[in-house]
Amino acid sequence: MSFTNRKMPNVSEKAEEINVMPTSANSAEATPILLNESNLLRFMFIPILVNNARDSKKAVKGKLIFEKKHIKDNFFPSEKNGIDGKISRGVIKVGNWTELQFDTCETFNLYMGLKDLYELSHNIESLPHVASKFTKVDDEISRLISIIKNDPGIAEKLSNEENYELIKMLLGLLKNGSTYESLKKGLSEVQNNNITKLSETLTVEKLKRIYKLMIENLDNAREEFWQTSVFKDNQWILAQIFSCPCTIFASKAYVGGKSINNDNGNICDFLYKNSLTRNVALIEIKTPCTKIIGNFYRGTYSFSEEFSGAINQVINYRDKFIKDYYSLCKNSDETYEAFSPKCVVVIGKIESLDKKEIAALESFRNNLSNVTVITFDELSKKIKSLIEIMSEDI
Repeated sequence: MSFTNRKMPNVSEKAEEINVMPTSANSAEATPILLNESNLLRFMFIPILVNNARDSKKAVKGKLIFEKKHIKDNFFPSEKNGIDGKISRGVIKVGNWTELQFDTCETFNLYMGLKDLYELSHNIESLPHVASKFTKVDDEISRLISIIKNDPGIAEKLSNEENYELIKMLLGLLKNGSTYESLKKGLSEVQNNNITKLSETLTVEKLKRIYKLMIENLDNAREEFWQTSVFKDNQWILAQIFSCPCTIFASKAYVGGKSINNDNGNICDFLYKNSLTRNVALIEIKTPCTKIIGNFYRGTYSFSEEFSGAINQVINYRDKFIKDYYSLCKNSDETYEAFSPKCVVVIGKIESLDKKEIAALESFRNNLSNVTVITFDELSKKIKSLIEIMSEDI
């Protein structure tokens, strides 16, 4: 459990709420914990929250009040007489003693009340400066509040009145759908226009997150990050390169080339397969930080060793794959074809090049046969274009 704050002028008697009234800069009186009550007696604990500089874990003090009234009285003594009739431990003389017994219900009520107070004190940064109400929420709502706090984008969507109906619908489905099957059933009963809009909204949100991930990591030089955290987990990104429906067929795929000693096998980063023709494409992933341009050469540029090597590498993979196609098919449970497979190299950034360097790259890659070269910022731009197109339709 945790608590969420709302300013309130009045004290509430609801057990799921704690009202806090400041009494000083470092203390505040909280809603009494009612231990027992009848028409004639009342037993309660009056808690006081404190800023304990010496030990922040010990943040609650208070006083017990046990009082009786006549049946004809409308109020208990503490409400009617104030301090008159009050007996405190300060008036007990040497040799005297007093006793207050608790039954099991009273002990339990005190325990539960103090438990909530201590949890409240640990969940607020400081005592409020005005009368406030704290409402207990369950763990699921607490996690939702935490998500909203950590993701301003979600808070922005929740504050948009146009999203209210979609959000209510989604929360209703989640509330009533305790299993995956029941959630699917609930979705099937939603009106088509609402489910379409919900699907489009979620898709755009996913695109925005991946776009943000790519943009924020354009200086990330770890190949493993791009291969696994970006492209393998979001295979649709690389599918944007092709004009036909494609999906990942294999990652870190063996494409042939081993010698009789089982050496020198070729491992391609990704194999993509056309979902209709079953023809494959070989994709080699470098990083946005991989250098593309080499030295200036007679009015143009040569290309870096990494860039030339990546192109030759994927061409070599293609050659070995075609030569070993039949033996690879024989040992595979999947069906695929090798009709002049296309090669793709994802490498570098256009934004790191000047005008003449861009011209050299464009001339070179547009004259390559069966090899497509695309940069990381070009690929992220494709995703941004998808976001803009889909956002216009929502």
